[in-house]
Amino acid sequence: MTDSKKRLLIDTSVMRGIFDDDTPERKACTERFFDVCRTGIHELFICPVFDKEMKSATAEQQKRVDELMEELHIEVLPENNEATDLARKYKGNPLKTAEGDRLHLAYATVFECDTVVSWNMHDIVNETTYNGTREMNIATGRKTITVETPAMMMGEGRPKWLS
Repeated sequence: MTDSKKRLLIDTSVMRGIFDDDTPERKACTERFFDVCRTGIHELFICPVFDKEMKSATAEQQKRVDELMEELHIEVLPENNEATDLARKYKGNPLKTAEGDRLHLAYATVFECDTVVSWNMHDIVNETTYNGTREMNIATGRKTITVETPAMMMGEGRPKWLS
């Protein structure tokens, strides 16, 4: 029997989205996304770089993130050399993203997640990153992953390159 739950790696930008008062639409969409996640239809993960990326959060924000992680049963993936090595392989053409972004993608791949969910359209949720990650994963015999925003996950717009 197979589990039909989607395995999602949530990147830091999504967690930060709950505090995005400058972009009320993004904040509201993030809250709707987490409401859907509360139903238990997905397995949720974050990678070890998450803590480092959240260092600038206020104590109040960190408390809210901790509560949300517990409420949604978000699992912190363990440090993993295979993921770190894969993130290094992703570097370069066409992936010119920062190390933290490549780590999110690599951890999602190594731990067989289906999708990286991110608000980072510049470095993660775009055709270049999707195609580059897909090509490297195929070349190394790994499962391909998708990259989507919370809005895309809820069917509120899906680009043609993810068809």
